[in-house]
Amino acid sequence: MFYFRLMTIADPRILVTTSRMPFAVDEIHKLGQMGRDVTAADTFASAPGSHSRGATRHIVVPAPTQQTEAFIDAVIEAIGEYDVNWLLPMFEEVFYLARHRDRIAAAHPATELFFPDFDTLARVHDKVTFTELCRELGLPAAESVTVTSRDELREATGRWPHWFARAAYGRGGLDILTNTGPLAGESSVDDVTPTAEDPWLVQEFLKGVDRCSWSVAHHGEIVLHSCYEHPLAIDDRGGIVFQSVDSPESLEAAQKIARELNWHGQISFDYLVTEDGEHHMVECNPRPTAGCTVATAEEFDKALFDPGELVVVPAGRKKMIKAAVLRDIIKHPSHLRKNLEAAKGATGVYDQKHDHLPLLYSALSLQHVLAYRRELGLDRNKAEELMATQFFDVLWDGTAIA
Repeated sequence: MFYFRLMTIADPRILVTTSRMPFAVDEIHKLGQMGRDVTAADTFASAPGSHSRGATRHIVVPAPTQQTEAFIDAVIEAIGEYDVNWLLPMFEEVFYLARHRDRIAAAHPATELFFPDFDTLARVHDKVTFTELCRELGLPAAESVTVTSRDELREATGRWPHWFARAAYGRGGLDILTNTGPLAGESSVDDVTPTAEDPWLVQEFLKGVDRCSWSVAHHGEIVLHSCYEHPLAIDDRGGIVFQSVDSPESLEAAQKIARELNWHGQISFDYLVTEDGEHHMVECNPRPTAGCTVATAEEFDKALFDPGELVVVPAGRKKMIKAAVLRDIIKHPSHLRKNLEAAKGATGVYDQKHDHLPLLYSALSLQHVLAYRRELGLDRNKAEELMATQFFDVLWDGTAIA
């Protein structure tokens, strides 16, 4: 069994960026439970995680996607003002931080930047290069074709009776096409124009169970790992109930990739598990995901600041985004029995013991949805809008970062 020690930071002072995300709410809460000094940052004041009891303070920063230079300036300023010695990104702002890693490190050489370099992040974020990496490492993945035009997309979808297509940089159940399953027919091939700069991956549609994993790794070695399933998802896209499961296959795959890339930071994967138990690699999220919610505060804190022997979260732990469960019941009354069964035994992510303000601010932050609609000129509801509004200003779509 692998075992090591890093230099222990006696007084971790953490800057968490993109505090709106549910896993950010959870990690901020856990860090606060452990008595850590946490500065929570996001682009709008009502971000739920910024109002967790776990946050010592919260700040508003410019949008990394639209105001990259100003965002980096604000991060550097916050590190200095609050004596931050640990930078912990929560979403795709990590790409902007990584692109300007040298600048941040030059300004604050003693601060731990807990994320890999830009090229490493980009390699696994792009579904095309990630799939290539999996094949190089002997990890199973569905047969696929990369397309860079609509004609190629149309031709590729004719290779299999059942197919699934995704944008190389799509996230959160967005930018997908399929002719099978609950999302079949939501979009048409005629609505999509892949290019060399924005390719799509077309794959055979495999039947099975969706699983996800989340890990904390230090210099290529995983020290904390969880694998989980979604007993309940919102609009057939993102999970809103998370239950830990036993999955040595997910740990083996995650560790193989972490070692190959000398991964330093949090990393997450999606899998499609077929009837034979094979874990087919689907995508990598080079950041935390809901798997962190089923780890304890003690497990997470130790994994970050005093890592030792590998810890694997046991099966049977359960968390949920309660407001999303209730929304689904209100929107689909026929789901009541199914939703209650899926949520049975789960505790909340936004409403934890003695920490209920994030739940309130998850409603107040709907103003961010309106900002998104104004930004893109939307005048009608779309099925994927609820997901898209979560990250329009912290997203990286593969374009060059200044």
